[in-house]
Amino acid sequence: MKIIINEYHLGLIRRVSQIEDLIDPTLDMVYEYLQGLDIINADMIKPLYPKDYDVFQNTTVMKLANQLANQTSLYGDEKVMLRNQLQRYITNEYQQKIRDYFMSRLEKN
Repeated sequence: MKIIINEYHLGLIRRVSQIEDLIDPTLDMVYEYLQGLDIINADMIKPLYPKDYDVFQNTTVMKLANQLANQTSLYGDEKVMLRNQLQRYITNEYQQKIRDYFMSRLEKN
């Protein structure tokens, strides 16, 4: 079987190591943001619940995809297409990692 890799695939392949480097700090940042830890008053921190998982996953994926797309020199539709590809890739390939992180943080609370 012959595998053909085009520019579309290379764009994603080149960014896999970047995703690996960014995903752990992004998971922490998004979880804390959704808890309200960016607010100065610590009394305002709210716990997250299992029903908040979809918001957590979508926010994490969007933040990672935007970070990576913004590091490129692409503009307009090309940048939007790359961002959308990254979103799909991260959602498909890192779904279990994102879920495991979220559930482990819920258990700590």
